Amino acid sequence: MMKTNKILIISSLFYFIFSAQAKDSYEKSLENKIFKLVNYIRKQNNIPPLKINKKLNKIAKIHSLDMAKNNYTSHISLDGLDPNARAKRAGFNIIKKEKNKIKKGIGENIFEAQFYKEINGIKKPYLEKNLVVAQKAVDSWTKSEGHRKNILNSDYRETGIGVAISKDKKIKITQVFF
Repeated sequence: MMKTNKILIISSLFYFIFSAQAKDSYEKSLENKIFKLVNYIRKQNNIPPLKINKKLNKIAKIHSLDMAKNNYTSHISLDGLDPNARAKRAGFNIIKKEKNKIKKGIGENIFEAQFYKEINGIKKPYLEKNLVVAQKAVDSWTKSEGHRKNILNSDYRETGIGVAISKDKKIKITQVFF
């Protein structure tokens, strides 16, 4: 009896670790695909590619995690902070002097997706291939005037992308620009 319990506990632990690693890998891969698609669009429009900024990645990830955990999708967090306020709270300087102008503030694109498949007549949520999700997110952004402006804004040189998945497999994506 004791051996069986130990085996079950060990099996459960391996499953938990494997699931967490698979989820992390999915999220990282999705972030990378979005980064490449957005830079492809910028290249098509003769705009220099964005560079990843680790601090912006963290800001984007925290917002996506908050949206996934608290089941909302908004540029304003539940504690009332907009993208600039969240960036400031994270210690990111949103003011930058460049040549003869001052750059102030960050841009933000967000996206939510959830996919279902039918199994034995029951619809169940699942994680769609990350390339499909990335394409849907970027397509959605390019069809929205404000989101498209963020992607094509040549003043933005850096970006951060964060993906989080809720327990019910809603995919929350945040991309911030500076």
